[in-house]
Parts: sequence; C-alpha cells; structure tokens
Amino acid sequence: MTTTKPPPRLYTVIFPIEGSGSGQRVLLGLKKRGMGKGLWNGFGGKLEPGETLDDCAHRELQEECGLEAKDLCYVGVLFMICSHHDDLTIFVYTARDLVGSVVESDEMAPQWFTTDKLPYDGCHREARLWWPTMLNGSLFVARFVFTQDDCIQHNIEHVDRARLTQLLSQPGP
Repeated sequence: MTTTKPPPRLYTVIFPIEGSGSGQRVLLGLKKRGMGKGLWNGFGGKLEPGETLDDCAHRELQEECGLEAKDLCYVGVLFMICSHHDDLTIFVYTARDLVGSVVESDEMAPQWFTTDKLPYDGCHREARLWWPTMLNGSLFVARFVFTQDDCIQHNIEHVDRARLTQLLSQPGP
C-alpha cells in the first residue's frame, strides 16, 4: 500500500537587518520552546487559516520580538523535504525599516549579531548553507532533503524576482 504525504506545511521566517558592509547586523532569536528549541533563527512560524504570507511574517515578527517591519522584502523560499515528518515550505523575508523596541517573548530571546560573527554552531545545520545568500541580498530558492539525522542533499538556486513571485502563488517543490 502506498502512502502519500500531505501537502507541505507553510511557514514564514523574517530576518531584521540593519547597517551594511562589515557593520551589517541581523537580529536573531534564541528559540525557547517548540520546534528548534535552543537554536538561533529568524522570527517566524506557521501560516494561519485566512492569513496571507506577508500577514504571517508581520504577525510573527511582532509576537516574537516586538518589532514592526515597514519594508517587508520577500527574498527566498526553502523547500524542506523530510523523511521523518511533514515537508515544510518556508518563505523567507528581510526587513530594514523597523519600528518599535526589541523585546524578549515567551518564545524567543532576541539578540543582534554582526554578519561576520553569526552563531552558526547554535543554528539549524542548513543555516550556514543559505544565510550567506540571503544576507548578501540575492534572491533564492533552496531545496533540502533530510533524513531523521542529517541533510543529505541540498541545492540553492539564485533566481530573479519574477520566478520568486511565481512561487508565492504555487508554493511547492
């Protein structure tokens, strides 16, 4: 009997960025509970029913660190193909025009990092593969294949804005 996987679960993740060049900093959050507990990541979560992807990114940023993004910029999509649980499609955003004060939430402990001193040893293993692409301003589509214990295959493709926008309406690998 063949079992089919359900469609991928949809998520967003947003990375607040300030400065440029060697002074560029990114705000990461240390996850305090749930998936990724104990790891540094951007701010994000699952798309709620009736919510747009942009709405989800705005909501998660505000809930997890108290900031509001005035210039949400869609920069990439991650397709996570997993042997041990449902697949994930994660829409990646950055923001530079931020309003509010950074606050710790019950889910995340935020901290600014310069981009030359990112805590890769405390992140999801694949972060070191795609974060540099995001932080240098490239638009991208990344595919990762996971077993229970490891990322066994990955591909990161630089794309143009038209291709990236197309994926917003057809979110599948």
